[in-house]
Amino acid sequence: MRVVFVENDDSFSFNVVELLPEGATVVPARLAASHLAAADVLVVGPGPTDPVRAGLVSLVARAVAEGKPVLGICLGHQALGLAFGASLVRTAPAHGKVASMSVAGSRFLPAGRHDVMRYHSLSLTGVAPPLQIVGQLEDGTVMAVEHESQPLLGLQFHPDSWATPRGREYVEAFFRRLT
Repeated sequence: MRVVFVENDDSFSFNVVELLPEGATVVPARLAASHLAAADVLVVGPGPTDPVRAGLVSLVARAVAEGKPVLGICLGHQALGLAFGASLVRTAPAHGKVASMSVAGSRFLPAGRHDVMRYHSLSLTGVAPPLQIVGQLEDGTVMAVEHESQPLLGLQFHPDSWATPRGREYVEAFFRRLT
């Protein structure tokens, strides 16, 4: 399985890469489109900008159109949502904040309450089918989305963080579902 990780100039990128199957190819966002054909799976990592300015929405939309599985983390989660018509709103910065996410009805995440580490100041709203919200905070902040039938998963939080105790499990579950 050829995994391409889109690196968005984020200090957490290589923490995420450590969770991926061995041999993942890391490419800078500005070159990601030229590597899409070689990818079996696209992983779009976190970053300090917004997904539109980073050019990630069109990249994710193209990957989806080509039938490629996509795992979006933080900025990648936002790009996945926007590619399916959701909106982004500016929220109070939640950088380095632990929150309790509620999960129900996901193919990739176990049901229940999960502690997750947040690093974002933008949040998805208006998520609609075929995407579904599978993880959210008590205040309604969307923390995880997945496609109703395709292998597409977005995680607003950082699975690579020490404060997301089950983060490795979430990423491994995504890749297990692909085999």
